Amino acid sequence: MKYLYFIISIMLLFLTPACASGVTSSASQDELAEPYRVALEELISTDTALNADMEYISLVLNEGVPLKNSDKQVIEEYLQKKYNVKIYNYTYEQLIEEKLYEQDQTMLKGILLTIEKQKHSDNRNEMTIEVSKYRANEGAIALEMKLAYQDGQWKVVDYGMMRQS
Repeated sequence: MKYLYFIISIMLLFLTPACASGVTSSASQDELAEPYRVALEELISTDTALNADMEYISLVLNEGVPLKNSDKQVIEEYLQKKYNVKIYNYTYEQLIEEKLYEQDQTMLKGILLTIEKQKHSDNRNEMTIEVSKYRANEGAIALEMKLAYQDGQWKVVDYGMMRQS
């Protein structure tokens, strides 16, 4: 009987860390999306006139942006909850095809957010992300943001305007 308790104790000793590492990896999954979420939030809060009466947010990732579908889903769920609008993954052309624009096709009914590219620095707690927001031919902005992991969270520490119309 003591032998059985010993075996069960050993099994629990090995299984507990395995279960804990599963929890950690799902938590770190959210962390992979976090700098991108922070960058998009900063972008949305810049030039808020572009956000007026938006009916949707369309989020597009350019090739080379290392986000998995699960990372993208975390960001989409956050945006949907915060702004209470539909979330699409349509390019500009697809938005036009779906007739998600105002009467004259020069202004979208929502905003198109694009994560254009990212660059990691030698310091794994820093990265640069290029993002853009489009609403109309005369209503668009693109920013290059430098983010840093400080005090347990990602923060925008600097950004520069790349384009504005």
